[in-house]
Amino acid sequence: MNEELITRLHGVYRSRYQLISNEVKGMKKSIYLLLMIVFSGCSDWLDVRPSDRVSEETAFSTVAGFKKALNGVYVDMNRTELYGQALTCEMLEILAQRYDINQENKDWTALMTYDYAGSYVYGRVEQIWGRAYSLIANTNLILKNCDERREVLPDDYYRMIKGEALALRGFLHFDLFRLFGPVYAKDSAVESIPYYKEFALSVNPSLTGTDFMKNVISDLKEAKELLSDDPIITNGVTGDPSDKFKKDRNLRLNYYAVQGLLSRAYMYTGELDSALVYALNVIDIHKRVFPWVSRNNAVMGSEPDKIFSTEVLFGLQNKNVGSLYNSLFNGESLKISSLLAIRDNVINDRFEYQGEGDVRILSFLKNKMTIGGVDYKLFNKFESTQSDSLHSQMMPMIRISELYLIVAEIYNEKDQIDQGEIYFDELRENRGLSGQGEWYPYYLEGAWWKEFIGEGQLFYYYKRQMAEEMLSATSIYNPTPMKLSNYVLPLPNGETKYN
Repeated sequence: MNEELITRLHGVYRSRYQLISNEVKGMKKSIYLLLMIVFSGCSDWLDVRPSDRVSEETAFSTVAGFKKALNGVYVDMNRTELYGQALTCEMLEILAQRYDINQENKDWTALMTYDYAGSYVYGRVEQIWGRAYSLIANTNLILKNCDERREVLPDDYYRMIKGEALALRGFLHFDLFRLFGPVYAKDSAVESIPYYKEFALSVNPSLTGTDFMKNVISDLKEAKELLSDDPIITNGVTGDPSDKFKKDRNLRLNYYAVQGLLSRAYMYTGELDSALVYALNVIDIHKRVFPWVSRNNAVMGSEPDKIFSTEVLFGLQNKNVGSLYNSLFNGESLKISSLLAIRDNVINDRFEYQGEGDVRILSFLKNKMTIGGVDYKLFNKFESTQSDSLHSQMMPMIRISELYLIVAEIYNEKDQIDQGEIYFDELRENRGLSGQGEWYPYYLEGAWWKEFIGEGQLFYYYKRQMAEEMLSATSIYNPTPMKLSNYVLPLPNGETKYN
């Protein structure tokens, strides 16, 4: 990458965050790293290695260059600031009152109590903001070159690369909005955060929640059309085994995952009819493409599928999940102040009959440990296996069960209770439980709590619901009160504050 472009990019990001002088050196280093990842060579799409800096024109002069740039976005999403930790099993789960946090850990306690004014929380959210918008800049650079260098790409690669890049741009923006944007059901007309649709040297204005979500949905819809010949449609998640770039389609934003995201997005904006259409589109094909995990595969054998990987519409392959487990969840090596664990009595309360027969308990919540007189269930969904199998390295971004819960919720809102029960009970039955029988809306909260442990979706569910209390991490009787303002993370310096 030539020095002029690096300098210009550095200026853009420096202006975005108004970094003070002693932070500039660190920011410049991160920008160089970002550019090297985008334009580096790789022998495997999950093994990106820096190489000599090359010009943008050279980087996008071949199909291989486009592949490397797009693969670099997926790889970088696995960073701990994003989906390799913060936005899946750690920070967002703490905000959702998932774990019993030891008060000796002042940093995690600040998250659990929504003390956003402190330097620790502020530093964490600034990292999320900066890394996510950097990846959005990457997707925009790819999209820019898709059209400017259209002659480089055969039609099938053009559609797939552009479709995935658009989907990634929508996905990343949407999660930033769910973190930093207003509570949509209450304040959709309030200005929130900027949406970037071009690789430009300018700072975009903040959009209202309504306009922001229109952009998310527009990107996802365009991505769906471009991915209409995705090999997942005919070959399932295997894709095209003769082409490394087109195989393992559940590790990329594929045709069905994009429709799942559209359902998620429409659900967030309260457009229930559209959310229902896209959810049912995927449910209609899921038993062929994303089947329920079998009980034997989830529980039995030396390497059970604790991720329930067959059900994942889109997940990131993260080769560092073993390190993640050891740093956060390993009860044998971590002291209590550094351990993320769930109280045993809480698990017994949330999972009826103390979880007997529930494959989620039997698969990744069966081990118990007593620390300081308190019983805990150890969470080992992300524990590494001897063979490092593909399913053990998967970090789920969206799974089929979310769409079942969306459909059940929508039918409940439409007073079609019996229809909603069909979908709710099918999920329960595939977790080893009987049908619920009588229906109560509060069952949904319990289902979301049980289904997405360690995946970062519970906090977003509570925010969408404008919940004024959450199920407690420490008590089975007293919920945790929640202010709506606590659902809105603080913006970095230099950004318009949401009031």
